[in-house]
Amino acid sequence: MHSISSTLLTLTLVLYALLHTVNCKHVVITAPQHALIGSTVNVSATLYDGSRIASKGSYSFTWKDSAGQIKEIETTEPISNWSLIYARDDTNLGRHRLEVSVSEKTFILWFPVAENAVALTVVNTLSGSLQLIQDKKVRTQDFVSTQYPVEHSIELWQADLDYLKSNNYYINTYWFENCTYLGMSHAYDYQAIYPDPDQYYNIEALVVASPFPLPEPTTSTTTTTTTTTTTTTTTSTTTSTTPATTTSTSTTPATTTTSTTPATTTTTTTTKAPKLSRLKRDLNQTMHANAKLLGLNLAAAVQQELLKKNSSGNASMALVNPLGVRKLKLLPVPAPAYNCIDGNIVAQDPNNTYGYFQRRVVSKTPISSFGTSGKNWLQHWELINLQITCKGSAPFEVCIQYYNAPYNATGNETCSSYDKYDKCDFIFARYFADSKTILFFIRNEVSESVNQVTINIYEAKRQSQLSVVVVPIACTLVAVCLVIFGVAYYMQSRNRFTVEVADFNFGDTQSVDMEYKTFQQRLIDSIRDAWPWPRWRRYSQSSTDLMAEQPSNSGSFGGNVGDVDSNLRYNTFN
Repeated sequence: MHSISSTLLTLTLVLYALLHTVNCKHVVITAPQHALIGSTVNVSATLYDGSRIASKGSYSFTWKDSAGQIKEIETTEPISNWSLIYARDDTNLGRHRLEVSVSEKTFILWFPVAENAVALTVVNTLSGSLQLIQDKKVRTQDFVSTQYPVEHSIELWQADLDYLKSNNYYINTYWFENCTYLGMSHAYDYQAIYPDPDQYYNIEALVVASPFPLPEPTTSTTTTTTTTTTTTTTTSTTTSTTPATTTSTSTTPATTTTSTTPATTTTTTTTKAPKLSRLKRDLNQTMHANAKLLGLNLAAAVQQELLKKNSSGNASMALVNPLGVRKLKLLPVPAPAYNCIDGNIVAQDPNNTYGYFQRRVVSKTPISSFGTSGKNWLQHWELINLQITCKGSAPFEVCIQYYNAPYNATGNETCSSYDKYDKCDFIFARYFADSKTILFFIRNEVSESVNQVTINIYEAKRQSQLSVVVVPIACTLVAVCLVIFGVAYYMQSRNRFTVEVADFNFGDTQSVDMEYKTFQQRLIDSIRDAWPWPRWRRYSQSSTDLMAEQPSNSGSFGGNVGDVDSNLRYNTFN
């Protein structure tokens, strides 16, 4: 018998080791980070086999937390849900540890396969966030547009909201702007508009959830009317009202006195408006009443305001000397831990549940008045040079995309590469070979606009310049004129000159008479020379013929001067 037990134990251990070796299972816990004291917290655990949810089987989920609560759940599903309550009486605020271990049944034995733990913080205040909703969009940042109203909405965690609804809590929400009390509402939201750009506001909300209705802050307004007639009736009515978010009315009993007198005169008397001192006194009373309801020590707040008047810290208190709106140049540093209505100031009622929410609001002007200046019709060789301008709050981010023209923007275009500008006034210069449609994506913190500009590139008809045509023609004409003038001048100069050729016989020429003779004279001379005429007389018109022939002197060397050599010939060519 002992050997059989040892064998079974050995087989069980081997099987357990094999299961751990083969299976890689782990469990994941889903739980909120914060839990409101007194509320129900829903947690769940999911068993995974590797990256997938484990298959069905026999599982045991054992839950326990650091407060001592334990719950064991057996199921065939790899998922387990548990709802636990952190009661107000026996639960400590702060950090708690929530653990779960999963066991799987194999044959008749349970083997642990996975375990996990998470941290959970138990708080006594409502958890959530103050959201800014504008134009049906939730603002993820603190910037809002000056053109649309802003809805301030407190989004509570669903577990906290369910807790308040299930217990029928009465809700009073007190709203503050820059530590100035705006009013009270019974809801989690209110609307406001911020028309002035580049300014910031600190919006705070104090939510008081009570099982009993809370008294509301009041603003005292007194009206007294007295009417006297033959039948005298005196009615005193005191009515107290608050702003639109507050309603409170108290009426004193009416007192009627009737008496009969002989007079028939009717007189109506209405008291004048309260004096300024009375209004101030009523305002102080209202401030004290509101401070009392909120748990604020107004006297201490005033004294603290006076002491810190010249300091750089947060000296403003609720209902006392509001900060007003300051011009935004740079975003301020994160708000200090000390606030107008934090837990250190508000005297909390143990029966109530409080929630404090804060949000900074920065007003910005959206983008508008987009404009361009420059040429949209360009030739191929021209460069695009556009001046882009728009209006809005800085800084600006610009992204540019190009499409082949013609193109109409659909509104679905996106752009990823943005450049930052301090002002919406810049120059866009670029060269395009073809017509393009340019989309300018311009955005700031509160708006984005897509603007379309079409650039048309056209082919201009090329025409020769006047100088290109006139100069060659003029030069050609001048050259032709010069050639014609040169030829004419050459011909004219040639006609002016006569070429004369003379044939001289210098062998036996003894006469130096070079007198010009006509053809007739030469003919006569030739005939005379041919015949032996008497030498005493020669009939000639020349000067030599008119001279008397002188007897020659044979002894002389050259003969007479009047002798003419018949061998001399004169030839003249015209």
